[in-house]
Formats: sequence, structure tokens, C-alpha cells
Amino acid sequence: MGVQEEMIRRTTIEKGNNRMGRLKDRIAGKYATGVDLPVSSAVRRFQIFSRKIRGKKESMVQATSLPRVGWRTVFPSGAVYLLEKEKHNGNVRLAELGVLCHAASRCPQGRNVFEIGTFDGRTTLNLARNVPGDCRVFTLDLPPDHETSYSLEPGERHFVEKPESGKRYKNCLPEYRAYAGRIKQLLGDSASFDFSDYLGTCGLVFVDGSHAYEYAWKDSITALELVTPGGVIVWHDYGVWEGVTRALEQLETERGLGLLHIKGTSLVVLKDAPGPSGARGPHKQEFVRPQP
Repeated sequence: MGVQEEMIRRTTIEKGNNRMGRLKDRIAGKYATGVDLPVSSAVRRFQIFSRKIRGKKESMVQATSLPRVGWRTVFPSGAVYLLEKEKHNGNVRLAELGVLCHAASRCPQGRNVFEIGTFDGRTTLNLARNVPGDCRVFTLDLPPDHETSYSLEPGERHFVEKPESGKRYKNCLPEYRAYAGRIKQLLGDSASFDFSDYLGTCGLVFVDGSHAYEYAWKDSITALELVTPGGVIVWHDYGVWEGVTRALEQLETERGLGLLHIKGTSLVVLKDAPGPSGARGPHKQEFVRPQP
């Protein structure tokens, strides 16, 4: 076989492998919301029921008050692709990742995506895979040796003290590197970081930083400043971390934004956000350190 024939053969095999990889990623996207989400929700309901009839106190999930809706109520169905399917400690669940990919897929052309809290970059890479090709993904993470504006929750310190932010998108498979190229890593404390270059530019903001109440509140106010009018904000760990739950319920009480809790997940969504002009509420107040 000549050199040219061998090159053609290898190119054909590579294209076939890429098509198979895309098919597997698409099937994983369908599985996440079509199978994993309803099954895990059913298992969770059974666990709660089982503990109740056995007279055991429910301690796995906090009580919540935001209205719950199915994910299809918020995001239209469509094809999404899931990369880096394996979940590590600190990652969103597969079903939640599927919902986030649907959120990313509806980001308007040319708008930014901003993620507060990179961790290992699994969600970051999936957001970059599913946004339109001309969208950029900015992700902010706290360096391990950085002094924080507020105290962190004791149970989240190990999320900060890691060797490298965004490791999973930086070391992704070669076929995913084009998507990783859409990502810009930023480092700093979300409570003091200068967001001025990104205000009002984001079609999607994902808030998954510190779970401490003060950070959850401050990051939420920042997200309202980052998002474009009509954009989407998604929060993680509602009903899981007390600080996040309290901050979001307080935000809804004070602002009446229409926050929705996605059934079977710890995700909260604000669809059709007011944009920066409405971020500070009717009195346009600056950020005030929230009271305990």
C-alpha cells in the first residue's frame, strides 16, 4: 500500500471514530435527562418514603420553598452532547449536567457564558461543547492560596485546595480540544473579582462557587449583573448546602424574580433574566453584606 493510500485509510478510520464518538456523546446526552433524571428522582422519592415509614428523620435533603418544575418547562428538548461522563466528588450529577447542556445549547449566538466556580472543569467543557460555535465560555475559580473575602464552609475547603483548576478540560481527549479552545480560565475571589469586562454580555451564567451564604448571595447579585436581558442563570446545590438554599430563597423573597427549582436536581433556574438594569432591584442599591 502506497503512502497516499495509507493516509486515506487512516483519515477514513479517524472520521469514522469521530462520528462514533459524537454518536456516543449524543446518546449520553439523551440518557442524562431521559433516563438518569427520572430514575434517580424515583429512587430519591422511595428513599424519603422509606425513611418516613420507618420513623427516621429526613436528613439527606433540606426543606425548600421555591416552586418545582420539570426541566422541559424551562428548556426546549433538543440534541445535546455529554463529555467526561464520569462523576468525581464535587461534580454535578449526570442528570444535572444534561440539563446544563440544554441551557448552554439555547445560549444566543455571540453571547458569553460565565461560570462561577471551575473546580475540575468537567462542567466547563460540557458547556463549551454545547454552546453555539461563536460563544465563549469564561470560568472563574479561587486559587488555593488566595485570601477570601468571606469565610468558606468547612466542608468545601478541599474543592479549593486542588492541584489545578480546570484539569479535565485542559487534559481532555484530542477530539474535544476544539471545544476546550472556547474556554478562558480566570482566577480570583468572586466576591472581589473585577467583572466589568463581562457585565451584560452573558446569555448564560452558571453559579457554582462557594456554598457559604455570603458568597452565594454575592455571586447571585453578580450573576444578575453579568446576564443579558432575557438570558438564563442557573445555580447548583439548592437544597443541599444551607447557605445556597437560604440565599436563593431570600433573593426570591426580596426580588420576586421567578426562580424555579428543577425537579429531581439541585438546580435553580432564572429564565428571561431582567439583565443588569434590573439586577439591583427597585432601589438600585449596591451590594450590602447580607445579615446572618
